[in-house]
Amino acid sequence: MHPYIFSIEIPWLDITLQPRYYGLFYAIAVLIGSRIVISEIKRRRIKLNEDEALNMTLLIFLASLIGARMYEVIFEWSNYYKFQSFWKAFAIWEGGLAIHGGIIGGIVSLSVYCRIKKISLAAMLDIGALCMILGQSIGRWGNFTNGEAAGPVTDMWTGIVFPAGTAVDRYANGAPVHPTMIYESLGNFLILALLWKLRLRNFRPGMLGAIYLLTYSTLRSLLTPLRMDNQFFVIGDTRFLAAYSISILLFVSGIIWIYKQKLWYQDEALSK
Repeated sequence: MHPYIFSIEIPWLDITLQPRYYGLFYAIAVLIGSRIVISEIKRRRIKLNEDEALNMTLLIFLASLIGARMYEVIFEWSNYYKFQSFWKAFAIWEGGLAIHGGIIGGIVSLSVYCRIKKISLAAMLDIGALCMILGQSIGRWGNFTNGEAAGPVTDMWTGIVFPAGTAVDRYANGAPVHPTMIYESLGNFLILALLWKLRLRNFRPGMLGAIYLLTYSTLRSLLTPLRMDNQFFVIGDTRFLAAYSISILLFVSGIIWIYKQKLWYQDEALSK
């Protein structure tokens, strides 16, 4: 298990090339996601051509990446980044992308994009939900190869021993731990399968986006006790788990969205 696909030293330049699995998995997710975007835009009759759809996919992915990194750096500033070189804040190849920051970054950037292009935000959030959960499903394997985002030591049959030098082994010391990132990947794939099937039910625009918020928030909350790298909000002398706080906010937003817009009704335009 290594975080990089291969390693090549270039002596005359005094550098070592080490392409990361983390980047490969995200590249795969973007490629598949772009095909989903093009297909769903055509099916939903959204006024974007193929080039615009591809450009939008890359822009939203970049915005999500920035949001995920900003979230991580902000929460880990006092624990880690404050004591590192400035460039470490941009070293995403070393890991450190918080999914809740990615979700927030994606929603904000997509809202701006839809406003500029004058297209339906609700419909695009449905498409974005499919791509986001796909990216999460595949991206968690990047956490696996990086040796991060795992759980506590366990004697269960699912336990995995991570190599020396990884973030997990620093606390596990060679003992098997819960591969929480794999649990989440499998759960994300189940959510993707559900959303993929429900997309043909032609609910009102926004339903898939809302269901994504409900299901992923629930999954993340269930797995939070099995994460050893949880982050906290600190208010006075009280600490709140950030994962729970953000998940509750997203869950409640999804419920309100469904009932306020009556999203369980069918979209007559797509039913014709």
